[in-house]
Amino acid sequence: MALKKVTMSLSEWDVENTGVLVRRLHARNKAAAVSSALAIAEGLTRRVEQGDELMLRKKDGTLEKVLITGM
Repeated sequence: MALKKVTMSLSEWDVENTGVLVRRLHARNKAAAVSSALAIAEGLTRRVEQGDELMLRKKDGTLEKVLITGM
């Protein structure tokens, strides 16, 4: 797949979040973390758009529905 350079203006909070995602996703750099985050978001929003529900099982075994802002 060909790479395309994209320039974005990010808030300091967004930049800090990319650093967090680098660690959590074991990404090689911030660009890879953003790419992974976009792929995750695309997959989840596609499923919700198709009518599926996103559920999170908490440590105590209870289920909690996750809502995605704007959907």
